[in-house]
Amino acid sequence: EEQLIIVGPDVKIATATSIAENFRLSKSSLGVVLLRKRLDISEMSEAIRAGIREVVSIDDAASLVAACKRSLAISRQLSDLGQLAPNHSGRGKILMVFSAKGGSGKTALAINLAQALSMDTDKKVVLMDLDLQFGDIAISMGIEPKKTISDAISMQNEIDELATSSLLTSYNKNLDLLLAPSNPTDVEYISSHLISKVIENLRMSHDYLVIDTSPTFTETILDTLDQADRIFLMTTLDMPSIKNLKLVVETLQAMNIPDNKLEFILNRSDLDTGLNIREVEAMLGHVFSTLIPSNTQVPASTNRGIPLVLSDPSNNVSRVITNLAKRTDALMSSVDSAPTQNTRAVS
Repeated sequence: EEQLIIVGPDVKIATATSIAENFRLSKSSLGVVLLRKRLDISEMSEAIRAGIREVVSIDDAASLVAACKRSLAISRQLSDLGQLAPNHSGRGKILMVFSAKGGSGKTALAINLAQALSMDTDKKVVLMDLDLQFGDIAISMGIEPKKTISDAISMQNEIDELATSSLLTSYNKNLDLLLAPSNPTDVEYISSHLISKVIENLRMSHDYLVIDTSPTFTETILDTLDQADRIFLMTTLDMPSIKNLKLVVETLQAMNIPDNKLEFILNRSDLDTGLNIREVEAMLGHVFSTLIPSNTQVPASTNRGIPLVLSDPSNNVSRVITNLAKRTDALMSSVDSAPTQNTRAVS
């Protein structure tokens, strides 16, 4: 059964995109590769939006062979996935980790929270890297990206649960990864609407979707914050970070996101910075539910590419995050809108 169409260089771009769109509706696993005499940025952009998987110069035989192999691999994945019955029913919970300042430790928290949820609750979890330009989940988990969210660009008009599954990288039994683009310029073609559809599909196939984010309020981030069931706001004990956190809280209030969806987490809480935790809480009008101590094993585990809760579950930071995962699972399993439990998970 055919899985690949190569469109020649003399076919007009309008005709080529029409072919791609028609086949994508009737046979979503079939891939289209477009040959051009000259690579034109505007034509390439139009082709990608229409669902053409690859645009290659007619004079570059090696690139054509590689493009065909990549397209066939995607087609086989989609065909294989079509034979599988869904293994999850319901609507998974979105757990979003956000910080308005880089270096807060949010990526390490997202990674270890996802790993802890998949291990200690036996739930099916997907960890999504929504820092679309400079995401670090792949390198932090020792993964060489072969599939990323960029692969959704060619499917965005008809991306369904099956197609979304083809984007995932399996990490272990209950944990899948959806990695950020390898090429930061791909973000231009990844719309907020596409991300929303991908998230909704992942909610249907997983119990939890843990999302790591960029430290900025892009349209995509704002839309995802609005979708989230739980938002973990992470900070460190320094004035620039606290100031930014207060601005984040004010923004979320303006978006009418209820306070009981928010959970405040203080990282490196035992460092003496001259700031008093109670005074900071009074300034924010919120209490930190979880205090994560500083520990040199956290960056060391990142450099090794293994989540700390997996490599050293008895570590004090691992125990804090494991407690957070268990508490979150209990909360999400009971009442979705239950208020944050302000029981500090310190070792």
